[in-house]
Amino acid sequence: MKHKKLVVFLLISVLFILSQSDHLGKSAVIIDTINNEGFKTQSTNLLSSNGYSVEYYLGEEVTIDLLKSIPAGYDLYVFRVHSTCINNRTWVFSGEKYQANSYPILQITELIHKAKPSLESDYLFAVSPEFIQEYNKNGFKDGVVLMMGCEGLCISDLAEAFCEEGAIIYVSWDGNVCLKHTDQAFLSILESICTRKTTIIKAIDYAQAQIGRDPVYHSSLNYYLLGH
Repeated sequence: MKHKKLVVFLLISVLFILSQSDHLGKSAVIIDTINNEGFKTQSTNLLSSNGYSVEYYLGEEVTIDLLKSIPAGYDLYVFRVHSTCINNRTWVFSGEKYQANSYPILQITELIHKAKPSLESDYLFAVSPEFIQEYNKNGFKDGVVLMMGCEGLCISDLAEAFCEEGAIIYVSWDGNVCLKHTDQAFLSILESICTRKTTIIKAIDYAQAQIGRDPVYHSSLNYYLLGH
């Protein structure tokens, strides 16, 4: 009887390990300039409890130097940042305050620019798609990029930059989006990947069905695949 119980226990243990194996050894990096503890807690708990190691950069830690060398080799890249499309060019906000005498060459060549996430805020440095490519050569190889900010897929230049440097898929909004709505949508994507064990495209479809368009700006989630 003891022998049978041991066999059953070992079988259950093996099945449990196999059920978790899809995410063992995976890694995620979250770059968050918006600095909200609720999202940090939910996202890191969800990922870490499903086998991901998580590196988190918050607020003013997201400098131009960090964006020059975004950690490479991760499975999942989450950018909880402000972004905007101006004159057919998409810009990603850092968490670093703008100073006129900083990074003069980058400013002259328009790889970075000053920008405001809102009328009431201070100017911050924002980086261009060309900046991402210049300083992160092949840095996103086989990674999934989740860009949570506004207009991240209003046009495809930023998506192309990430995918040309190795990302297999880039996900973002085709217009402006409210903070609460983008948090809900991307937490839904993470939940689908982690606990429902869906593909990223099925996770996007699930989030679109469950969360829907932004209630204020009516923007939708979309994705970009290199060559499609």
